[in-house]
Amino acid sequence: MRRIAPLLLLLLVACAPRATEPQTNTAIIQGPVGFYPSQPGLDWVYLPPRASIGDPPVRLSVIGPTTFEGQPAIRYRLSGRGLERSYYRQVDASGVRLLGMEDFDRLQVTRYTPPIQEYPPQANLVVGARWGGQTREVIELRAGNNVTRVSDRVLDYTYSVLGKSNVTVPAGSFEVFRIAWEIRDPRNPNLRESFELWFFPGVGEIFSSVNFSDQGGLSLVDRNFK
Repeated sequence: MRRIAPLLLLLLVACAPRATEPQTNTAIIQGPVGFYPSQPGLDWVYLPPRASIGDPPVRLSVIGPTTFEGQPAIRYRLSGRGLERSYYRQVDASGVRLLGMEDFDRLQVTRYTPPIQEYPPQANLVVGARWGGQTREVIELRAGNNVTRVSDRVLDYTYSVLGKSNVTVPAGSFEVFRIAWEIRDPRNPNLRESFELWFFPGVGEIFSSVNFSDQGGLSLVDRNFK
């Protein structure tokens, strides 16, 4: 099967200009952080399942409110193991939406119009739920005043909650929602990409096969909130 997502959400580790390791945040945030955590200062630490605990981690951090291409957003920073990426999301009663991403110190910018609905409203996240849509993905390289459009295409996507399972990762044991995410090129139904997510309310993604898929994805090792 041909792959359609190299320009979408897969890491471009081989092209990274440097190996940036995440800063350590030792502050512990106490108290509830919401069904879909988005509070500034939250940190999650991940490793590929086959990595050793002492290996360099990948850290996801909530930087805080900002704007992305003129829209209000919350910036999430994913860094480590040669990666430096910012995700721009909106989190509210209607769920979680991905507006776009920036890679390589904002050299590469990806926009989704309309935003990708990553998660539904809280009450709608149940076993058997399905959601999705169609989005236009535009990827540009920006260097100073020079803008080069790398890709401009339409993608269909679908999320499906397959079930709930008790899983154990280095961060502990959780009863997660197992979610399948499929991306398709409507011009050629044979071109598609599939990913798996494990989500636990109030904590976030326990496992994701989106990034570092060649190493088995990323599993949660630690977090700075209880």
